[in-house]
Amino acid sequence: MQALAERPGASPTPDMPAPPAAAPGHGAHPAPWGLRLREFQPADRAALVAMHRDPRVRALLVDDMPLDDPRVAGLFIERMQAYYRRHEGLGIWCAEHWAPALSAAELADPQVRASLSDHALQQLSQPRPRFAGWFNLMRMADDPDRIEIGCRLLPAYWGSGLVHQGGELLLARAFEELRLPRLWAACHPAHRPVQHVLRTLGFVDDGERPCDGAPARWFVMPAQAWPAVRDTPRRLRLRQALR
Repeated sequence: MQALAERPGASPTPDMPAPPAAAPGHGAHPAPWGLRLREFQPADRAALVAMHRDPRVRALLVDDMPLDDPRVAGLFIERMQAYYRRHEGLGIWCAEHWAPALSAAELADPQVRASLSDHALQQLSQPRPRFAGWFNLMRMADDPDRIEIGCRLLPAYWGSGLVHQGGELLLARAFEELRLPRLWAACHPAHRPVQHVLRTLGFVDDGERPCDGAPARWFVMPAQAWPAVRDTPRRLRLRQALR
């Protein structure tokens, strides 16, 4: 599983279903836009396949399941739906970015506003989901007693900060709801952006050793480190991680 990488409520209108909760499983009421994590469904297969047909996404993965094959992607979703039931609170979740169809600048453009009806403008200003990738808390294949945090995002969301939002959601879930003693992460030794994200989230380097038989750099975070991370502004943590 690729470790976290920088690669990723308003009331619903009658035409739009309510957004899912802000965290997997049990979550708070959703905000008007932002990251949402939910269980994978069969309808997500095409988006999953398309993501894994992008060579940028598959570069430097510690493992590389052939999810570019629709049959494999379908089986992955089927098995993940069983995993959610078998391992409460754990899994790989579909990441959606909820945002208006038009940007704030487009909605403020006089030409755009003149070309659309009030109803159309209202609809286009409502947050809608866009597939962004996935986030995960999973038992590690090499050691099921260890829980791994990770994500895989579409290139459109690299550098957007979505990876930090998702990472913080899962850290809160792992340490505040599931009461896990620690979390692990593994990434390709050459993947510097992943390592920077992990340090920003509070992980510390645990050296290089294989993961599922592949070269990997390991990181670990004990539960007692989470309160300080949670209470430190992300901007400050980003600067500290660069030192």
